Amino acid sequence: MKSFNELPMDIQNEVKNDLKVYAKTNVTFENGAYHVDPGVALKAVYAPDHEFIGTYKAKDVFTEKERMLNYMESFHDYPIEYKGERDYKMLKEIERNWNARFMFDGEGNIVLA
Repeated sequence: MKSFNELPMDIQNEVKNDLKVYAKTNVTFENGAYHVDPGVALKAVYAPDHEFIGTYKAKDVFTEKERMLNYMESFHDYPIEYKGERDYKMLKEIERNWNARFMFDGEGNIVLA
């Protein structure tokens, strides 16, 4: 398995994008290109250059706080492990704004960035 930092930058970004929603994702190399997919499929025939690069996990790529923010941005809800104040009025106001970004304030609460 290649370390995450050994992957090309565009593939690292694609892996990070998958890991915002999924707990893990897989990277393969086939037909001269990298492929990122959270599922695994068996094929009857593989390309001559096929290589399984590795499985990457969200907990290894993101910090716990980053994973909480990813959850908020992906699902517009608070993760179970979040212990700060929960502002459901804020979530209702942005419910259709999927470009909304969140951050932790100085008191450890998740707020709009």
